[in-house]
Amino acid sequence: MDEKAVRILRLSLLAVVAISSFLYFGCSGKGSMKSPQVYGAKSSAETDSAEVTRASAEDDTSGLGDVLSDASSTAPDSVAVSAFPSDATEDSVSAEDAFASDPQDYELIEGAFYDAVDIQDSASAVDDDLWRQFDLAHEYHAMGVLANREASWEEAQYYFEKALRILANLDIEADSTLTPESKEYNGLLDNIIADYRVTLRSLGSLDEDVSPAVLIERFGELADRLGADSLVVYNGEEQPITYDIPITMNSRVKSSIVYYQGVGREVFKKFLTRSKRYTSMMKRILAEYGLPQDLIYLSMVESGYNPHAYSWARAMGLWQFISSTGRRYGLARSWWIDERKDPIKSTHAACRFLKALYEQFGSWELAMAAYNGGPGRVSRQIKRQKTIDFWKLKLKRQTMDYVPLIMAAAVIAKNPGKYGFNDIEFEDEVVWDEVTIDKCLELSVIAKELGCSAAELKQLNPELLRKYTPPNDKKYVLKIPKGSKDKFWAAYDGMPSPKETSWVQHKIRRGETVSHIAARYGVSQYAILEANNLSRRSKIYAGKTLIVPVPLDREYSNWRKGKNTDYTAKNSIYIVRSGDTMWDIARAFGTSVSALRRANYIGRGSRIYVGQKLKIPSSAAKLKNRNVVSGGGPAYAAESGGSSSGSDANTEVKTYKVRSGDTLWDIARRFGTTTGKIRGLNGLGRSSRIYPGQILKVAGGGADYVIHKVRRGETLGSIARKYRTTVARIRANNNIDDPDLLRIGETLRIYLN
Repeated sequence: MDEKAVRILRLSLLAVVAISSFLYFGCSGKGSMKSPQVYGAKSSAETDSAEVTRASAEDDTSGLGDVLSDASSTAPDSVAVSAFPSDATEDSVSAEDAFASDPQDYELIEGAFYDAVDIQDSASAVDDDLWRQFDLAHEYHAMGVLANREASWEEAQYYFEKALRILANLDIEADSTLTPESKEYNGLLDNIIADYRVTLRSLGSLDEDVSPAVLIERFGELADRLGADSLVVYNGEEQPITYDIPITMNSRVKSSIVYYQGVGREVFKKFLTRSKRYTSMMKRILAEYGLPQDLIYLSMVESGYNPHAYSWARAMGLWQFISSTGRRYGLARSWWIDERKDPIKSTHAACRFLKALYEQFGSWELAMAAYNGGPGRVSRQIKRQKTIDFWKLKLKRQTMDYVPLIMAAAVIAKNPGKYGFNDIEFEDEVVWDEVTIDKCLELSVIAKELGCSAAELKQLNPELLRKYTPPNDKKYVLKIPKGSKDKFWAAYDGMPSPKETSWVQHKIRRGETVSHIAARYGVSQYAILEANNLSRRSKIYAGKTLIVPVPLDREYSNWRKGKNTDYTAKNSIYIVRSGDTMWDIARAFGTSVSALRRANYIGRGSRIYVGQKLKIPSSAAKLKNRNVVSGGGPAYAAESGGSSSGSDANTEVKTYKVRSGDTLWDIARRFGTTTGKIRGLNGLGRSSRIYPGQILKVAGGGADYVIHKVRRGETLGSIARKYRTTVARIRANNNIDDPDLLRIGETLRIYLN
C-alpha cells in the first residue's frame, strides 16, 4: 500500500471515530457535555432535607456528565471517558490503565488478586468534620422546614439559626464555586435562606440570638407597615447629643427606630449589651484614619459587635467582609486563621475600605450604601438616575434600608433611655496583652500555664480556626489575658509544640487529582490549593509532592506506618473506623473490593463513612478467624438481601416507583426506614440522583408511627431531630403538657407521615 493510500485510510478511521463520538455524546441530552463531578457534593435530589430540589422529569436525561458522577453509573466499560476535573494532571489516567501500565503499584496477597486498587477504593473512610457538619446542618434545615409546615415559626427560626451557625464555622471559601465543599455549602445556604424567609414573614418578634443579617432582612418585610408616627419617646433628662455622621430624622429613619423598639427589640437590646466590647478599640483606629467615630454603628448593624457574626451574603466578622474583599484589604484566610474575625485587623481593613468609598462618593450616606451594596452598583445607579442624593436613589431594598437602620442605631445607642432601653447590662470591654510567638502551641496548654480557660483564649483570638496557633507563622501575635504576659514568658520555653506534624507530604500518583487527594485525607480541596499556592486551573503532575494541611488532633492511619491491623467482624458485620479504606477491609478479610461492594450494594466510586456497617461476604477467605459470633446468630451470605445492618436481615423488601417531587428522605419516612438503607439496597451513592419512574427496593414496614423509648439525656428536641418531626407534634400525639417532665423509659409514639 502506498503512502497516499495509508493517509486516506487513517483519515477514514479518524472520521469514523469522530462520528461515533458525536453520536454517543451528542445524543445524550442537552447536558451531555457537562464536566462530571468526581466526589463529595450531594445531589440536591438526594439530600436528606425535606424541602430540596425535587426529582423531576429531566433527571433521567441529565446527560453523561451527571451519569458519570453517580456512584451507581452503568456507563459501558468499553467507553473511555475522563472522570477528572480541570485540575487533573496531563498524564492522569484511569486506575485500570494505571494497572495495565504499572502493575507493581497494586498488591498480590497470598496468591489472590484484590482488584486493581483505584483512587476511590484507597480513599479513607469519611470522618472529616466538614461533611459531618454539612449533614448536621441538613438535619436542622429539614427540622426548620417541618416546623414551617406546621406554622411553628419560633421553632423554625431556632432550627434555621442552628443550621446557619454551623455553616458560619466551616472553613470554606464561601464566595467560590471551586470545590464540591463550596458547592455543597452554597447550595445548602441558599436553601436555608429561602425557607427562613418564609419564617420571617410570619414571626411576630425576633429572638435575641438571631444572626444580624436577619435583623435587616426582617425589616425589609415590615418597613411599609411601620409608621413613623408610632415612634415612642420617653420622658427623661435631655442629654446634648452630637453626631459626626449625618443623621436625617425623616420617616425612614423614624420607622427604623420603631422597628428596633418593637419587632427587633430583643436583638437590638443584645447589640447594646455588647456595645462596650470593642468600641474603644474601634474609635482609636477610626481616629488614626481621620474617620467619623460614629461609624462604629455601621459595625453594630453589620455584626452586633460579634466577631463570629455571619451574614447571608457569606460575609464574616465585626465588619462583615466577604473573603474576596477581605483579601483585597489585607485580611488573610488560611486553614488555620481567618483574619476577618480579628477585631484589630478587620477594623483597619474596614477603615481603609470606608475611606476609599468616601473619597469616591463624597458622601457618608452613599459611602455606607456602597459598603452594603457594592460601589459599582451604587455608581451605576447614580449615573442612571442622575442624582447623588441617597434619599432619592432607588437601590436594592436591603441597601435602601441599611443606611436608615445605621442612623437609627446611632440615635438609640447614644440615648437608649429616651427610646425605652433602660435595662441594659453592658458587657465589659475586651482587653488583652499581646505576645509574639515563633512556634505552634495548643491553646489548652497555654491556658493551663496561665490559669485561664481555652475558651477564654479562643474569645480573645477569634481569628483562630483550630485549637492551635498557626504552625507556619514564626511571628504570630497571640492575645492573652491582661496582666499575664510575665507568666506567659516564664513558661514559654517549656510549652511543648504538638508532636504530630501538621503538614503531610503527599507524592502525587498517576491518575490522582486534588479532589482525590483531599478525599484521602478528609480535608477540603480549598485547603490543599491554598497550602500549595495553586489556583483551580493549576495542573498537578505525577511524581511531584503536595503539602496537605491536616488538623493536629486528627489521626490518619492510612498514611501512618505501623497501621492497626486488628480487623474483626461481629456476626460478619464490620464497623468502619477512622482511616479505613475499602481496599484495606477487603484485604483484611481475604476478599475483593468488588465482592465487598456487591455484598453491601455500594456503587463504584462511592465513599464509606466512619461508623458505617459493612457486610463481609461469606466467601471471604479470612472471615472465619476474624468473625466474632454473638448469640449464635448466623453469618450473612455474600449475596443475601436486606440492608447492611443486621437488624434488617429478615425485613421484607418491597419495591417503590418514584413519583415526581419525591426525595429519598420522603420515601424513607413513608416506609419507616432510613435513607442510608435505601441507598444500600439500591447501590446508590451519596451523589446519585433519583428520577420519576425509577423502581427502588425498600425494606421497611411502612408503619405510620414508631415507638421510641426515652433514654438518659434525651430531650423532646433531640428526639424530634432524630425522627425529623417537631416538638409540638410529639407533644400533641402523646398528650405531653410539660416537656420538662420527660421520664427515662417512657415510650412515645412518633408519627412518620
